[in-house]
Order: sequence, then C-alpha cells, then structure tokens
Amino acid sequence: MELITVFTPTFNRAYILPQLYESLLRQNNKNFIWLIIDDGSSDNTNELVQSWINSNIINIQYHYKVNGGMHTAHNLAYNLINTELNMCIDSDDYLIDNAIEKILTFWGKNKKDSVGAIYALDATKNNKILGEKYPSDLKKFQGWGFEIVIITIIKFIKS
Repeated sequence: MELITVFTPTFNRAYILPQLYESLLRQNNKNFIWLIIDDGSSDNTNELVQSWINSNIINIQYHYKVNGGMHTAHNLAYNLINTELNMCIDSDDYLIDNAIEKILTFWGKNKKDSVGAIYALDATKNNKILGEKYPSDLKKFQGWGFEIVIITIIKFIKS
C-alpha cells in the first residue's frame, strides 16, 4: 500500500503537466499515488491524464470538478487523500528523481506522532534556492500545535 500521495491541482495545464508526469515516472521509488484535481480545465487535460492512467505505469487518481479556484481543489484533495503522508506539487513544477525515496526514507527513520509537517526547499533547474535557505542549525521547530521537521536534502525543482 502506498504511503504518500503526491497531490497536484491543475487548471488548463495540459501543455506543462507532462514535465511533472515524466519526473514521477523517473522516481526510483514508485510507492506513491498521484492525485490530480482538475479544477474545471477546458483544454485536453482529461484526455492526457486518461492516457497516462491507461498506461498503468504509476498509480494515478484523477478527479474533475467545476472550476472553483485552487483552494477548492486543495479542499477536495484533502477529503480524498487516504495515505499517511501527502505533498502538493504544482502543475508547473517537478521532482528530482529520488525525492519520493528521500521522503519515505526520512519518514521511516524520523516518524513520530508529534510531527505534523516536513518542510523542504524549492530550487530552480540550476539549483538556485528559491527564497531563504534554512539556517544550518535549524532542524525542527514547534508551530501550529505540532512539531515541524526541516530537511534540506530534498529539493522540489521549479520550472
């Protein structure tokens, strides 16, 4: 059974979704579900995703809904996610090839009931960190009533 859901909200992104799909195909650990919430696309997103589902290479769950904005796609996703872990990857982003493996390995070694989130850094294709790099001595902090663990070994690459 899959331990993590990779959730992607999308709206008229059939032109860029293949980049994310290809990065998911390259994952060396395929123990994940890709949950796509289509927020009312009028392009060929549905047909594209159905072709990937039919290829049966990775586990894809696709849900079409009437356009309501990204927040409604997130709300629907969190009602549908049944895995212990989840992460949101935007439709114009993609993952480094071993991201799922790193997350699952990290979680296997550090799982605690008090941990409610894992934070990681975004970077460009040229490995330029987006935003501020975490302080080297910051490993975790308390927030929102639970512990948040910081890992800097995973980068979610922006397009």
